[in-house]
Formats: sequence, C-alpha cells, structure tokens
Amino acid sequence: MSKNKIIDYFLKEAEIGNWDKIKFFEVEKKLNLKKNSIKKLFADKIYFLDHYDRYIDKLVIGSVSSNDINENNPSDIIQEYLMNKLDYMNEDKLGISNIINFYFNNPKFYLISLKSSKLSIQIFLDRFSYSNNTIRKKLFEKAILFIYLLGFKKWLYENNTNNGAFALIDKGIKRIKKSTNFFEDLIKKD
Repeated sequence: MSKNKIIDYFLKEAEIGNWDKIKFFEVEKKLNLKKNSIKKLFADKIYFLDHYDRYIDKLVIGSVSSNDINENNPSDIIQEYLMNKLDYMNEDKLGISNIINFYFNNPKFYLISLKSSKLSIQIFLDRFSYSNNTIRKKLFEKAILFIYLLGFKKWLYENNTNNGAFALIDKGIKRIKKSTNFFEDLIKKD
C-alpha cells in the first residue's frame, strides 16, 4: 500500500471541496486497497493532517544532512526545519486550507492539530541533545512551537510566496536568541 497514494488522494479531494464526501471504503475500493487499510494509518478523517504531518516530518528530517547539522549552529538548523516544512507543504496548501476550514468549529480538530505540531517540533529538536533542565527544555519547545504556529498561519494565507512566513520565523528565532539563552543549551548529537 502506498501512503503517498492515499495522502495524494485525500488532499486532491480536499482541494476540490469534497472532504465531507470522502468515505474510507470508497477510497480503498478506488485505490485497490485492502479493507480497513486506511484505518490502520488514521482512525478517522479528523486525524488525516496528523498523519500528513508525520509524512512531511520524515521528508524534512531527510532534507537536512548530517553535514548541515555539524557545520551550522542549532538556531539555523531549527529555522531551516521550520521553513522546509512549509516549503514541502506548499503544493498542498489549498487542500490543507480546505480541511482546516471544514473543521473550523471543531475543538477536537484543533487539539489534534496542536498535539501534532508539538510532536513535529519535538521530532526536530530530538536531533540535538538538550541540557538536563527539563523545564527549560519544555519552555524552549513551546517557544519554537509558537513561532512555527505563527509562521504556519501566515503561510496559510499567503499567495504564491512564503516570504512573510519565513520572515516571521526568522524574526522569532532571532528574538529567542536575543532574549534567552535557550539555544546555548542545545548540543549537536554525534
């Protein structure tokens, strides 16, 4: 079973405004998949963007080489992760936007999305070791998550460019560096 095929199908349907019409059994039949194979990936459509996030995270992690990590400082690498994530999602922006609009009044969707975004940040930060201070680590994760969410919101409403979102992420990272010493606690993993 090709995860890409499922992701592409769901996003294309969301793009044309058919998100509410998607039924798992119909998609499985149309894509020649085994029964309940989609439910093994995500239990309900409301979890689709969480599944999509994990897919994009793998692409983003793969896009930053070990040489990049060793040759650049951690703040540059984290900024690159956040920007690459938005770049990878660019071609799916309309579908993502339509899914978000579909669940606009659903608090469960926002909780799932927030948890998913938090996990993405943790995945990116796990490429580094952090000081033993758990509270500082959690505060740092929250600060990076906040910057990502602001950048994502800006990105979602930008037309044909990511410049505004990238500038916001850049400014946020610089602010963290200027007003805290969180980045000093990051150590590159060997």
